[in-house]
Amino acid sequence: KKKSNFAPLFNFLNMKKNSDFVVPFAGIKLGVHQYEFEFTQTFFENVPHLTIENGLFHVHLELEKKETMLRANFFATGDVIQACSRCNEGVEVELNTELSVVYKFGTDEEEDEGLIVLHPDAYEIDVSHPIYEMIVIALSVDATHQSTECNQEMLNMLKKYKGNILDENTVIKKEDPRWEELKKLN
Repeated sequence: KKKSNFAPLFNFLNMKKNSDFVVPFAGIKLGVHQYEFEFTQTFFENVPHLTIENGLFHVHLELEKKETMLRANFFATGDVIQACSRCNEGVEVELNTELSVVYKFGTDEEEDEGLIVLHPDAYEIDVSHPIYEMIVIALSVDATHQSTECNQEMLNMLKKYKGNILDENTVIKKEDPRWEELKKLN
């Protein structure tokens, strides 16, 4: 079975196989089939190292069955709660992403991340892994509130212990003599 770059992390999380994300394909006709998945707090509880605290999003799957392969197109929309990189309080982040995966029947491993090899006797696919990958890739690496929505108590603590917060992205210590020289350059 082909594993992508996220596979070691995914396996590390020890996610349990959830029947809600298993799609049987053995009995369906050739052609395109539609599937819908809803993700709520339960999903995030099963993935403890994911940087999402909570959320609600919807995944639409278009699964095209062909003679020797399956083509899966995933589309996700919704909102998730991540920690603000400034104040560490939850911030709502819109999720709107897609991912395409090809499942090929065979026994040889593939190097292509978008290609997963299924044993010829396989009759179902667990789509939680590609959906997990799609979510991780779509997450903001710098989720932040609007500067007026941040937790002021936390910002005041940062100001006290780290220096003056000049704006929402910059922390500069008062006693740094280089700052005085930099101000002269303007």
